[in-house]
Amino acid sequence: MIEIGGVANGRVHLSVDGPVATLVLEDPVRRNAMGSDMYASIPDLVADAVAGGAVRVLVVRGANRTFCAGSNIAEFADRRLGDAHRGYDRIEHEAAAALEASPVPVVAAIHGVCMGGGVSLALCADLRYAADDAVFAVPPGRLGVGYPVDATARLAEVVGRATAAELLLTARRIDAAEALRIGLVHEVVPADNLDRVVAERCADVAALAPLTLRAARAALAGRPDAVELAAACFHSDDLREGLAAFEAGRRPEFRGR
Repeated sequence: MIEIGGVANGRVHLSVDGPVATLVLEDPVRRNAMGSDMYASIPDLVADAVAGGAVRVLVVRGANRTFCAGSNIAEFADRRLGDAHRGYDRIEHEAAAALEASPVPVVAAIHGVCMGGGVSLALCADLRYAADDAVFAVPPGRLGVGYPVDATARLAEVVGRATAAELLLTARRIDAAEALRIGLVHEVVPADNLDRVVAERCADVAALAPLTLRAARAALAGRPDAVELAAACFHSDDLREGLAAFEAGRRPEFRGR
């Protein structure tokens, strides 16, 4: 495993182990609550992770067996009151956009608390796996802040408008089992097994053809380049490798070209 850039802005760091890159949110005092510097570091770290093309999947997780308690409330007085919120919201939006625009699939590994901004970050992932100790809530109404419009749209897309409304308008907490039932997460596993299960799912993703996955993600997101990306697969070395491997009865070795 190699570490890229050590700790970025003191709170977010990225490590790479073969085809899997891991982005770690870390602030033990505030249960990994996201400050503006943490959000601001994410686009560059995502770019570092995928540079060179060796990484096939990006994991987002929190340190110390908790995911993210939301945004750092200690910053609100200086950075979120009045028109000052616009700059903060832009930084938060750019972090989410970087994860969504990642050329490789993004996986969220969720232990413990996942609240507010943590839910927003998790929703940027293609796949979300939760430990059975995970707890979720979208509680901006308890503070009087405006939840980001794009985050609200992602929530409604994933769990449906009615369920998104219920979560936002009541701010109630739900456990991992309910998060699975409403489609907020894809799988719930015992807390001690989460790392193993995520590693297995990442290995499954990393073994597939990168160009095919990129086209699928573009189509799922409704991006205008989805048709072009899908068509490019039929001109790729990976397709030839996939066909040859199928004929030979062996595992394909895709190279993303």
